[in-house]
Amino acid sequence: MPQPTAADPTRDTGPRNLDPQLDALGHRLEHAALVRIPDPATATGKAPAPAGEHQVLRFQYNPETLTRTRQGNWEARKLRRSGVSPPQEARTERGGMGSGAVNAESEQISFKLVFDATEAILAGRADAGTTGVLPELAFLEIGARGRENPPAPAPAKAAARPGQKAQPVRPDEMLLVVGGRAFPVVITSLTITEQKFLPTLVPVRAEVELRLTVLESGESAYRQWISTSFTALMKQRTDAAAVADFGGSLKAVTDALTTAFSGGTGGTAT
Repeated sequence: MPQPTAADPTRDTGPRNLDPQLDALGHRLEHAALVRIPDPATATGKAPAPAGEHQVLRFQYNPETLTRTRQGNWEARKLRRSGVSPPQEARTERGGMGSGAVNAESEQISFKLVFDATEAILAGRADAGTTGVLPELAFLEIGARGRENPPAPAPAKAAARPGQKAQPVRPDEMLLVVGGRAFPVVITSLTITEQKFLPTLVPVRAEVELRLTVLESGESAYRQWISTSFTALMKQRTDAAAVADFGGSLKAVTDALTTAFSGGTGGTAT
């Protein structure tokens, strides 16, 4: 097995690079990233931020697993249990069969990241020996709280009690780029576990558990890039779903279902 060599400048992708020098595979892997999008304009009337101000956190190691969850409640069942019939307008909006609707929450994405500056320090790469992984952690910490949030006022002694409401903040809107997919997201949960330290107690290795909420088109209408990226994501899913469609090989079944429900009110298949 070839031995690790000194830092190779051709491996650097920018001023900040913690990548290991030794690859287990014969080619470079594509790294996922978080892209922080600046406001096109602010409420204070400032000029739109230049496109070059987009900031990118490239993952040092790709997540081993990526969990995507979408949850909701089936509204019609709740109404039936309570004995309340929905109004005609609601039944019409849900379709001719009155099948109800799911009150769905936004899609959640969760995964674990690892940042480690040990090899960068041993290789003598710039800044790693003094900052460790603090820059990567700071990127996530600021993104989770939002750059536009002013410092929180000090709570009164009487108000500082267990169980008080969480402070509302406006996290930065980002793009989670995973291969050819780009999810418009905000950070809703951030857990950092610092594991190794320099003698100055600067962390050189940390595990980060992230939970992100996917922003859909209607959730931030004043930002065109969210609508554009979410529409592109849905187009990718629609195209991929068409590839998975094996309906042609089940034509007899689909024809029977079409006949049974041709009136739109249901029927009995033979």
